[in-house]
Amino acid sequence: MIQLQYINAKQQSLDLGEGSDFSLIDFTGITPPKANIQIQAIAGFDGATFVNASVNPRNLVLTLQLQGEVEANRQKLYDVFKIKQKGTLIYTSDRIEAQIEAYVEALEIPPMSWPVKALISLLCPQPYFEALQDILTDISFIESTFTFPLQFTDVGIEMGIVIPSEVVNLVNPGDISVGMKIRYSANGEVVNPKLINTQTLAFIEVQTTMLAGDVLTITTDVGKKHIERLRGGEVTNLFNALALGSTFLQLEEGDNVLYATSSSGSSSLFTEITFRPKYSGV
Repeated sequence: MIQLQYINAKQQSLDLGEGSDFSLIDFTGITPPKANIQIQAIAGFDGATFVNASVNPRNLVLTLQLQGEVEANRQKLYDVFKIKQKGTLIYTSDRIEAQIEAYVEALEIPPMSWPVKALISLLCPQPYFEALQDILTDISFIESTFTFPLQFTDVGIEMGIVIPSEVVNLVNPGDISVGMKIRYSANGEVVNPKLINTQTLAFIEVQTTMLAGDVLTITTDVGKKHIERLRGGEVTNLFNALALGSTFLQLEEGDNVLYATSSSGSSSLFTEITFRPKYSGV
């Protein structure tokens, strides 16, 4: 069973599907979109060489049958599905929950027909569905040892144990490689924090010295790449501090074995990674 929810830019929403005033009669465009593959002919030889490939924008077309107070529900569609406006379509089935940003391309409700049906065309510039929530993983962290009842001693109370950086396997459950947000925080001096993919040996390293309290954020998403340091409430762009040979690491489908380290001060480095899985189709 498929259930849909559409939320427009003003946070107005409509539920579509079984049990709502808008029965879902047909829904196309949810399978993987068409790829645009460019090739180049080789003069004097058979065949061609591959140049590059990209995925076209996604076009979703919904056919709805209006139930209940038809005229009132017709107006609801006009109010929520505003032409040219951006919204979010949330898709729920027995197998998956995902969402995609979309622009309303067309809304057609033929006047003299019964039962009354609506045809809605949504254009999605970014063609992939994505999970509703981020996945967060701590590579290095503080494990709490603070428990009750308390026992006070002359040497003080142990509040937590620093768990040093270690190899961790980040599993990307989607079928598309995705970027991530790497968040380093320091409780002492850390020189040149670095994240390594131990399978490919690709890495991303920032040549900087972090002080206690610093937070360094690296975003590797395509089109959103940036490196920023937060120190004493001041944000500094450190994109130019990217080490030679670095790669804005992507998380491939399935296993991604990563290791966080630094030139010195690794025991003072705490690493948190967040990403959101993407799907070529639902």
